[in-house]
Amino acid sequence: MELPSSNKRRFIIFVNVCRWLLATVMMLSGFLKAVDPVGAMYKLQEYAFAFSFVDISDYVLLIAAVLQAAVEFLLGLYLFVGIYRKIIPFMALLAMLLFTPLSCYLWVSGAVSDCGCFGESIIMSNGATFLKNLFLLFFAVVTFIGRASFVNSLSLKIRWLLVLFSWVYIFGLQTFTLMHLPLVDFGPYAVDNNIRSMVKVVPAEYEYLSLYKKGSEELILPVDSVPGSEWEFVQTFSEVVREGVEPEISNFEIIDWEGDFEITEVLLADTGYVCIVAIEDVESASLSHIDRINDLYEHCSVNSINFCAVSSSEEDEVLLWAKRTGAEYPVNWADATMLRSLIRSNPGLVLLKDGVIVGKWAAADIPGVEELENSPTLMPDSVHSSYDNLRSLAFWVIVLSGVLFLFTLLNLLLGIGRKKKNKAIDNATEEVVDVETSDLN
Repeated sequence: MELPSSNKRRFIIFVNVCRWLLATVMMLSGFLKAVDPVGAMYKLQEYAFAFSFVDISDYVLLIAAVLQAAVEFLLGLYLFVGIYRKIIPFMALLAMLLFTPLSCYLWVSGAVSDCGCFGESIIMSNGATFLKNLFLLFFAVVTFIGRASFVNSLSLKIRWLLVLFSWVYIFGLQTFTLMHLPLVDFGPYAVDNNIRSMVKVVPAEYEYLSLYKKGSEELILPVDSVPGSEWEFVQTFSEVVREGVEPEISNFEIIDWEGDFEITEVLLADTGYVCIVAIEDVESASLSHIDRINDLYEHCSVNSINFCAVSSSEEDEVLLWAKRTGAEYPVNWADATMLRSLIRSNPGLVLLKDGVIVGKWAAADIPGVEELENSPTLMPDSVHSSYDNLRSLAFWVIVLSGVLFLFTLLNLLLGIGRKKKNKAIDNATEEVVDVETSDLN
């Protein structure tokens, strides 16, 4: 039974709106994971621990994180442009049939704190995630049922170009961020954040009062005030005058191995530059650029710049690593979770100035000797690497948007050309028919 034209039009609009909403969310989810694949791997570690898959290596989890981001992004992109109508809507529906029950289980069990659907950019409670997935599941069902009603689908002539571009784009983006640093740091240790103020605890203020009674009457006075003798003292109590404020960062703690004391306050109190070299795990740390760290330490020593290396590894592991790399600087201790949040590189460099993070570099991008000599104070504005222009999130968004616009324009032009060609064929056919008819007459 065919729908009336007005109802059919509304159905087509409804299907395509559901399709575009689902596609947008999937593209966004995949893209935000792709800008920080190491962070996505850490989230998968939480899932692996929650479901007792403790034997899975970080390498396998990193591959899984890269593939997950790519699959979500590509599904969303292909759904958005309306290609592969037979397989893509089915795969999107299959994905939502998997994620929706999973988010329900996480909501009930609390196995992980948040799903990590959008990386660290958008933190959603498990309940909100389940509700979001219910809506997306509905959109996926509608999209699958009405897949024959997709509009603005790309033609076969340019479809392969979009597929090629999309694969190069999403895997190129993740390769770039793995070699360097995430395009955007959504955590508390982002560049320009004042760590000194973010670790401060503002204690609550209290006022101490005394309660007195005289018969059925009550009198409350400050503790240093005393009423007449007819008032009987009952008790002393306190009232909150101003609520305390918890620190935005509660895990920034660096401990000196040898002295067994915390040096965090010393580092944050320094009004000059402080170089913090974070080596989360010395056994898995990259050694390809270790000479740059040794040169950096020498440069800091000559120029009286505070240098602090920090790791979460055991002391004996650190000593073996120092022998293997020739490191002459002491290595302090910090929690692995803090180091992972501090910088997504092992090792990596974080530069503080007066308690503010002014620069972060992956191991491959730590300034070399020549750059340091040209910038003796290690001013971040004076230290540029070859990939600085590519580190902009806007660059990758503009590239994606621009290419999609060009494909849409090209598809439109091909459609106009196809219509003109068909019209010309129709006109030629009519002329042939007219000639044949006149010959018969």
